[in-house]
Amino acid sequence: MTVKDVVKQAVQYLGENDLLKITILDGTETANDQQIDKLNILLTCVNDVVQTLALMYFPLKFEEKINNLTGKFEFSSLQKDLTDILKIVDEHGYEVDYAMFPTYFETKSGDFTIIYNYVPTALVNFTDNLEIAEGKVSLRLLALGTVSRYFLISGMFNDAEAWESMFERAILVSQRAKTLKTIKKRRWL
Repeated sequence: MTVKDVVKQAVQYLGENDLLKITILDGTETANDQQIDKLNILLTCVNDVVQTLALMYFPLKFEEKINNLTGKFEFSSLQKDLTDILKIVDEHGYEVDYAMFPTYFETKSGDFTIIYNYVPTALVNFTDNLEIAEGKVSLRLLALGTVSRYFLISGMFNDAEAWESMFERAILVSQRAKTLKTIKKRRWL
């Protein structure tokens, strides 16, 4: 799913269908300054929603192999922006003890695999793919959050509150288990 997909859905919720006609969103017309401003605000809103979902509701997990020669490893050396270390394992698959500090962690030296949660980087292009928890975060959920943020930025607080409520309900639905529990049909005598 791309930023463009979310923005198109959000634009429909906002009733700003004239934005769907511009080339950035696969239309044929050139965007004017006002439309570009709206799209930039929507891009900011999409980034905010994606990061909020990753930090608070649907964490993104990443596994990375590291070589720790000194016993001290800087977080800035990781490929992704770390939010929480889940575990560190050695080359044999055994968990390794570590100590956390504000900008690094310490452990024994050697080759390890670190498994951690991260926050996705902010996207700048409408064709960029979103980093989301697949199967849990839907297009509708992202669009609802984007619209609520858009109204908030625009100063329409009542509308923002209504859309935020729908966004929060959609999060609850997404967090529920997808399996349906049924009772086997029985015959009564």
